Amino acid sequence: MQQEKLTTPVKSQVTPVGEAKIYDYDPDLSAHPIPPHLHAIPEQPNNRVDGYLLRFERLLNWLFRGMMLLAGLGLAFLMFSQVIMRYVLESPFTGIEEASILLAVWIYFLGMGYATREREHIHGGIVSLVVKDPYKVNMIRFIGSITCMIAAIIFGYFACKYAFKELDRGRVSVNLRWPRGLWSASMIVGFAMMVGYFLLETINEFRDLRRTRRARKKAKATQEV
Repeated sequence: MQQEKLTTPVKSQVTPVGEAKIYDYDPDLSAHPIPPHLHAIPEQPNNRVDGYLLRFERLLNWLFRGMMLLAGLGLAFLMFSQVIMRYVLESPFTGIEEASILLAVWIYFLGMGYATREREHIHGGIVSLVVKDPYKVNMIRFIGSITCMIAAIIFGYFACKYAFKELDRGRVSVNLRWPRGLWSASMIVGFAMMVGYFLLETINEFRDLRRTRRARKKAKATQEV
């Protein structure tokens, strides 16, 4: 009997990797992938205009992902080349450092916009633990998306202002003599992506808010009958 007990397999209490929770503070955002009504990009268009917008968004998404991939590969190649030139050939070129910073900032700001699209940016969901009414939770999320969009617009405005200032003054980099606007343009693209995706997210949440409200009214009418 003791041998049977020893040989009996013990079930592991460890949660499988595929079932790991992403956001423990928000039950609706715990599963991955995120539910369609909480995603910035809806899975299906509601009308013909939505269909055109979604096709255009897919084209932009393909373009931005391609830019991030090329910038990442280019940055890796530059770093490798700089190591070879510095420690093997003993003839470093400081212009590579400027080019690597250029690619790095483009990767950063493009990734910032892409994280907004996938709703992988940092956020909290403690409100959903306090407020149990689905309609109120959706309303809070809707207000939060509007607030984030307004903040992105404000930061994007100052980014544009700074980039245009760089172009007007004709500033160039020290070694490569490239226009400084190439670096500043990454901020404009990144914040423009954030504003656009927050707008789509707001529209998506507003539609879900209306659906929740209709379902709530329908449930009340059913209870009264």
